[in-house]
Amino acid sequence: MEGISVAEAVRRILESEPCFRECLARRVANYSAMARHIKPWVETLVGAPVSEHAVKMALVRFEPSDYERVAPRRRVLEVLAKSSVELRSGIGVVTAYSKALPRILEASRRLAGESRIFLLLSALTTFTVILDEDHADSLVEELGDYVISVYRRQAAVILVSPPEIISTPGVIAYITGLLAREGVNITQIESIHTDTILVVREDQAMKALETLHRAIRVARQQLAG
Repeated sequence: MEGISVAEAVRRILESEPCFRECLARRVANYSAMARHIKPWVETLVGAPVSEHAVKMALVRFEPSDYERVAPRRRVLEVLAKSSVELRSGIGVVTAYSKALPRILEASRRLAGESRIFLLLSALTTFTVILDEDHADSLVEELGDYVISVYRRQAAVILVSPPEIISTPGVIAYITGLLAREGVNITQIESIHTDTILVVREDQAMKALETLHRAIRVARQQLAG
């Protein structure tokens, strides 16, 4: 990729590393340390050796976007501070080919009435049903060979937020980032109006719940302070 300037290479790296951009936007970055860290990436993009000083200067001159300058993190914290979180265990996740959709539509009235939780998510060639694990086996029998995968022993962690979550960028990215750093894998994620439903393994459910509880508590403390 010869011909790319150091400034352009730094810009591309920052576009792929949101944490670096946030540090620069909030003026808390150690430019020298960051320059040393990304220097090998810059050299790969430029196609030639570059000096650490040149990389540092590109970081110093980097201008965050207008959106980043208005501290979007505070808007995310404001949404979290007004949120609550609930947990429902004993969940199953069934994915099948879309050809079986008529079958699930026929059964949906019964399943929606009997299951404590019932979500039908349709994509281009497949659909996924999130429901009580007790009803997952019967659904698998009804769908037969159309079933692609079945995940049992799951839990639904539900973040209930104020309406502002719909118009506030970054909330989902923030909470999924927190869970990723705690090693929590999300099997399925869905947003329904102001509810964000995160399906995780049951053995990770309490960690996910505690992580989100802590995030809400910290958000309230930071805004109060």
